[in-house]
Amino acid sequence: MELALRPSRASPIGKDRILHLDAEVLAIDKPVGVAAQEDLAGGDTLPELCTALLREMGERQTQALLVHRLDRGTSGATLLARTRRAQSALLGEFCEHRVRKEYRALVAPAPPADAGVSDSPVASRPALTRWRVVERLGSAAVIAALPETGRTHQIRVHLLALGSPLLGDKAHGGQAFLTTPAGVRHDFGRPMLHALSLDLRHPGGGPLHVEAPLPADFEAARAFLRAFCAAAD
Repeated sequence: MELALRPSRASPIGKDRILHLDAEVLAIDKPVGVAAQEDLAGGDTLPELCTALLREMGERQTQALLVHRLDRGTSGATLLARTRRAQSALLGEFCEHRVRKEYRALVAPAPPADAGVSDSPVASRPALTRWRVVERLGSAAVIAALPETGRTHQIRVHLLALGSPLLGDKAHGGQAFLTTPAGVRHDFGRPMLHALSLDLRHPGGGPLHVEAPLPADFEAARAFLRAFCAAAD
């Protein structure tokens, strides 16, 4: 009888995605396609991948505990705790709404105003998102979204209610692609939402700021929209 052993898989999250690392906290620039928790799509979860990364780095403490969640299709700054004490402290920051969260979103059509507040309920629960236009790109825009509550799909729902859904967010009215007057097409392979930064209190005391650079697909989409805008002028 032969026994097939499942080979251990190397983490697809490299050291270049670490935004912050100390004895209590790990901050990661989460790539698109990685789930925070096990879901129907399968695959290793973010805590599992981070544990694998810490092991590959030779860290003695390889535990990576979930604190908050980004959707599988959302990229950007994500915190994990390395101890149970740190996890409890970080969860307290999120539950008490003391974490300042900032996202970047590509939307179309652009909102008429330059800034505002969306406070419509999400799943029958109170929710509030502050937003401002960072860049106008013809009929589209780059928006900074700052959710003050943490409802599931909150930013996506609030942008739809604003009349400016995320590009690529087909579930919430977003366009899957755009085509220039010259016939050049750009497909948005996911909702164009990126968790840019987090500001909060570190479990050990003092402030903690982490920031994740805009990913390549977001930058490519923004470059296309700039070209789209120029072609339309």
